[in-house]
Amino acid sequence: MMQESVCQFGPDNGLTGILTQPNESDRVADAPVALILNAGIVHNIGPFRLHVDIARQLAEAGFSSLRIDLSGLGDSETRTGKSVDDRAVLDATDAIDFLAEHLSCGSVVVVGLCSGAFNAHQAALADPRVVGASFFDGIVFRTTGFYLRHYLRYAKPRFWRNAIKRRVIGEPLASEAAGETLGESEFFEVEKTQAEVSQEIGGLVDRGLKMLFVYTEGYDDVASAGQFEEMFGIKPSDQVQVEYFKEAEHTFRLSHNRAAACSCLADWYSEQFTGAALARDPA
Repeated sequence: MMQESVCQFGPDNGLTGILTQPNESDRVADAPVALILNAGIVHNIGPFRLHVDIARQLAEAGFSSLRIDLSGLGDSETRTGKSVDDRAVLDATDAIDFLAEHLSCGSVVVVGLCSGAFNAHQAALADPRVVGASFFDGIVFRTTGFYLRHYLRYAKPRFWRNAIKRRVIGEPLASEAAGETLGESEFFEVEKTQAEVSQEIGGLVDRGLKMLFVYTEGYDDVASAGQFEEMFGIKPSDQVQVEYFKEAEHTFRLSHNRAAACSCLADWYSEQFTGAALARDPA
């Protein structure tokens, strides 16, 4: 049976997280721990308990995880004297230090949705102990292909069926449902150019980082999985997996979309960080 416990770490033990560990008989030896970062201002359970579901499904697959509250969020105290971006990276570093000391874990996989994905990107760049990353609706840029696919949707019968359903029944579309759930503070602005982000992701690839990029139809700036290569000039591969969830909201409001997202992450984790994969590419 999996175990969940409250952890405190960082300056004056002011940061809080929930450590989820698998049954010892199910544990995957030498696997990195998943470090799950806040989505916007939602505390460590995640939107619609997404982070709880991720942590528990990873535990069922044999992996430990730590879902934390960044400083100033949830149950964590505010770290003073630093910018918001600096605080997120420092908080992640403190969490990795805690895992190294208490679980003898030398490596982690950072996981984040929206602003959490941006902070995961920053943490991966800053700390060599990050060996993998899963970005849900993270940094994106609109491309020519995006505009072609985005406006072609108006020619599809499904678009008009959804529009009629919304008008007659009052049911929101996926992108609108996400907007109703999230406030402005949930989203983030990237003060980096497309070329800078492309170079950074390329550097992570060269470093050997295993990465999973997941995008949803509810995330208005993405229209297909193919947009990833258009944005960053990197082809999906065994090291870089890209998924696009049609009809899924940005926050995975519906249970079947949440289940699909959790399964996608757990399957990717198992493929990248067990057995032969660890032997080929040790942490």
